[in-house]
Amino acid sequence: MATQPSMSPDAPPECLVESALPRVTLRNFFSHSYDSAIAAARTCYSPRLIGPEEITDKQRVNIGAATFYGGHHTVFQHAHFEFGLENVSRQFVWSFLHAHPFYNSEQQSQRYVRLDQARAYVPLPSPQFGAEERAIYERAVARAWEYYRELTALLKPDTRHILDDIWHVSAMSHPKRVKKVEAQAEKRAIEVARYVLPVAAFTAMVHTLSGIVLHRLWRMQAASDTPSEAKLVIGEMVARVREVDPQFFDRFDN
Repeated sequence: MATQPSMSPDAPPECLVESALPRVTLRNFFSHSYDSAIAAARTCYSPRLIGPEEITDKQRVNIGAATFYGGHHTVFQHAHFEFGLENVSRQFVWSFLHAHPFYNSEQQSQRYVRLDQARAYVPLPSPQFGAEERAIYERAVARAWEYYRELTALLKPDTRHILDDIWHVSAMSHPKRVKKVEAQAEKRAIEVARYVLPVAAFTAMVHTLSGIVLHRLWRMQAASDTPSEAKLVIGEMVARVREVDPQFFDRFDN
């Protein structure tokens, strides 16, 4: 029979909370993203297909602005950018990056990855979030992680017993079979225990979106549940795109 977690609400956490700034890498991108958008716009009014290599600076200024501010945003949707995101919170991902259907993500799974270290987003200092507030916040995060560990330990024997019965494991079973069941019991335990982890918990992911969606996130970053984190992450995403094609953002007033 499972026992109640032994950790008192006022007990000091056994771990420290590790935090870090978001890390954003641009893994893949369309070459000549901005010129390709202008070429697509020109193709709409041309008897032939226009290539990005044909675009002039005058067309970049005139056609680019006219299509963007005129609402012809589909030309900026052809280009896609594949990002690697690390040190981003589950709350930011769920409430902002995944708040619309126009993306593709592959995210680190809490079901299959054991999270031994308490790694989570910690807000930057502000008049509303000083040392006292940070201490309370970090204690709450650390306590949630301690319960995650304790639940995992409590659940593992039960899951092992159930799997032993399903897989007919006995003292005569091959060591490889026993080891496999042991690993599966661990996975089942953390799959259930993950529900006590805080929404601030860090995750890592591959996130792909179109150029126009990135433009929209850039403009909407303050209108999210996590505005400070959104500003950091989206700012880094835009910075990575500017490194390979600065005109894709710098031609417009954002």
